[in-house]
Amino acid sequence: MSSASHSASHVVSGALFLTLTAVGGEATAAQQTATAASDESLSTITVTGTPLPGSPLSQAAEVDVVDSDSMEAEGATNLGEALAPLAGVDSISTGNSVGKPVIRGLSGDRIRMLSDGMGVDSQQYGVRHMPTTDTFLLDRVEVVRGASSVLYGSSALGGAVNLLPREIAWDSPVEGEALTRYSSNNGQWDTGVKASGGDGRFGYAFGIIRRDAGNIETPDETTYFPPPPAPQHRDAPAYSGELDYTDFNQVNGDLAFGYRDDEGGEWTARYARFNDQHNFLLPPPAGQLPPPAGEEGVGQYIDNHQLELAGDKRVDGIRWQPKLMWQNNRRRSNAAGRPRSAGFDDAIDVEFDQYTARLTGQHGPVGFTDGGTLGVEYSDKDQVSRGGTQLSPGGTVSNFATFAFEERRFGDLLLQTGLRYDHHRIEGEASKTANPSTSVSNAESHSYDVVTGSLGGIYSFTDNLSLAGNVGRGFRAPGLFELYVAGQHGGVAAFQQGNPDLDPETSLNTDLSLRWASDTLRASATLYRNAIDDYIYPRDTGTSRGGLPVFAYDQTDALLTGVELSVEKDINRWLTLSAAAETVDGERRDNGDELPLLPADNLRLGARVTPDDRGGWLRDPYASLTLRHYASKDAAPGEPFSQFDGAPFGSASTDGYTLVDIGAGISPRFGNQVVHFDLAVHNLLDETYRGFLDTYKGYALSPGRDIRLTARLPFGG
Repeated sequence: MSSASHSASHVVSGALFLTLTAVGGEATAAQQTATAASDESLSTITVTGTPLPGSPLSQAAEVDVVDSDSMEAEGATNLGEALAPLAGVDSISTGNSVGKPVIRGLSGDRIRMLSDGMGVDSQQYGVRHMPTTDTFLLDRVEVVRGASSVLYGSSALGGAVNLLPREIAWDSPVEGEALTRYSSNNGQWDTGVKASGGDGRFGYAFGIIRRDAGNIETPDETTYFPPPPAPQHRDAPAYSGELDYTDFNQVNGDLAFGYRDDEGGEWTARYARFNDQHNFLLPPPAGQLPPPAGEEGVGQYIDNHQLELAGDKRVDGIRWQPKLMWQNNRRRSNAAGRPRSAGFDDAIDVEFDQYTARLTGQHGPVGFTDGGTLGVEYSDKDQVSRGGTQLSPGGTVSNFATFAFEERRFGDLLLQTGLRYDHHRIEGEASKTANPSTSVSNAESHSYDVVTGSLGGIYSFTDNLSLAGNVGRGFRAPGLFELYVAGQHGGVAAFQQGNPDLDPETSLNTDLSLRWASDTLRASATLYRNAIDDYIYPRDTGTSRGGLPVFAYDQTDALLTGVELSVEKDINRWLTLSAAAETVDGERRDNGDELPLLPADNLRLGARVTPDDRGGWLRDPYASLTLRHYASKDAAPGEPFSQFDGAPFGSASTDGYTLVDIGAGISPRFGNQVVHFDLAVHNLLDETYRGFLDTYKGYALSPGRDIRLTARLPFGG
């Protein structure tokens, strides 16, 4: 990558800014013509969710791409934080260690997480369970909005997030980058190196990074302990200033080897490991001490292994892509009040092995279609629960699917349609659960046969203006946790209870988007509606157990509607202004109650300045300013931590606030060596606030000012 590209913005919309190239295949004549008519300076990049290649204005799917350069310059420490700048995308955070993506108001098991197109599981039923992939090790992240079950099956009700690892540099002996970063707020040091290379036939790629973080800092404010003298301070947080037990340590890495055969086929083997140890600050009195005694924490340990074998081979005009993946994920958690420094106490220990096989074939014109993708996929998951507390039990989950995704152009109108069949089977097993509840002991196998489909179209009024619409059917089968959970869950400070009679969720998602893309202006306005039948949610039973509220899983019908707006304007060659806004409304259709974990309405304004390159230390300079405003929001009934709206301290509902972020960077050259220096300051004014999707909001403030300094040393190439 050239140093000039370093100073450019790399958060881009696939629907607006990039020539979208699906994996494999050749563009039809109509698509080649449309692509030639578009801006020739636009990059070409592989994206998910599209049956064939096309120009920026010839894709019905809403696809966003964030590349590694952008994530590193911003100092992103988790996936949710890296994607949050995108319109319609938010992050559920817990300190700096956890960032779970939210797409159009949906998160967790309703967002399909993918690794190179293969579904992965991070036991994401927990609101604080982070994705087990490090952003430093990725080449880019692709975000597909709207129901994506046709390609990815269960859990893709709101969209899909595809994590693309670093590609092999087949024709270069070595090219890579070393990184070091310091974050002032929690004294975090990140140190990593990644590289790839090859001789044309054999290739490799590897990366490793260590993240070592202390406790986060919040503004010093009045706290409830001891109780403040005035009743208007009743919602004072339990803790402010330095928040004990918010530290974490990670060592993550990957290693890949590749081979190119004489017929142009590529074959790769990749191993990745994510290893994390962290503390979570507990709400009083969730631990072992009385509330005024001070902070208590709980230690957790996450270990994730992935091994992928993949091929890419064209045979008789069809591009075949076979993939096999093994994933082992183990989550261990101590009892409340025991931090990670005390060692594992065998409270919760859940581990699974998941095997997935996927074969896709991308073809050109056949019959009525201009081309598309056919596929078949099978996955099998075997889970055991060894800890003293059942929480999520042991059991098995399997899924078989076959699908087709095709497209056809009629002049200025492009239609894309897909159809998929899934057979999903799930069973809780007492023999794989150390302390099974009655529901697990009496569990029966559940099988679901589901057909989903999608129809999208895009009409190009001009080379710059287009109108896109999509209708998609999605589904999500209930998980082992929702069916059979039975125990105290420190992640939500409640006792949770499963429901073995849950039906699968099904959704009908529609969206309409008006898009403009030219040399100096990129803009998009999107309306969407997502109706979900049999929406699964935790219901507050009004009872308590062990001093904690009891949340039991139940079902109802739900409706989400929203608007996303984004615009980016090049005022001149050195100044770019941008804006993005989002509002989403979600409610139960039986009583109108709001759905949990919806983001607050928000508006983002930005300016980026790229002055002339003056050489020396002022080589490739840039500076940025971002204002983020979030409206006030009330906690929904049954929302995680909603109980703090009734506690003598804190609040689960949040007031509106505005944050100011700045950034700057230069890329000086020392001899033949370029070094990238990036500065990112989050919450510049040290604003006192509670983020609505910050899971500490009920009893602590959100992080204060954070100065992140990053140095990157590219080498080779």
